[in-house]
Amino acid sequence: MIRIGSDESLKGDTFGGIVVAALKADEAVRAKLKSIGVIDSKKISDGKIKVLAIEIKKIAGPKGYCIRSKMPYEYNRECKQTIMLNRMHSQATAFLKDADEIVVDRYPGLLIPGVRAEEKAESKYIEVAAASILARDEAIRQMERLSKDIGFDIPYGSTHVKEALLKLKKNGKDPARYVKMHFRNVKSVLE
Repeated sequence: MIRIGSDESLKGDTFGGIVVAALKADEAVRAKLKSIGVIDSKKISDGKIKVLAIEIKKIAGPKGYCIRSKMPYEYNRECKQTIMLNRMHSQATAFLKDADEIVVDRYPGLLIPGVRAEEKAESKYIEVAAASILARDEAIRQMERLSKDIGFDIPYGSTHVKEALLKLKKNGKDPARYVKMHFRNVKSVLE
């Protein structure tokens, strides 16, 4: 059976845009992914994510995975996260062509024909776990680029970001280049 798994990163983070990754695997690829220790990215350190992502890309080959990434300024042009996610997952999985099954980690509003949406899919399907690692790797790279550009380390998540938002406000750079402008915590600090 050939299965495509797809997952996203940065969806709930105040800083950063959004990243979607998909990976296609048959039994041989699944066995190799398992042998290198692929599991849900939330259970892996950022340092190990970077190493695993390199290995996953080698195992899958250039036509066996797809990553779609939007920086915050691109994200803010549209601001409709669910529509964006549906489109990005559709594009990533379509790039990988035919599969017996496509599994996407469930999120509210997921509407993609022919896709099975499952909660906690990254802990059930190694393809989704590998996609979660690729998405997280690209998210880390995006956050590193944004941190370098803004001049301070930007935080992940949305609960402990007020200090960083205040720094962003103070430094005078365009906040739409760094944060999701429609988030409530962003509006309360920056408006």
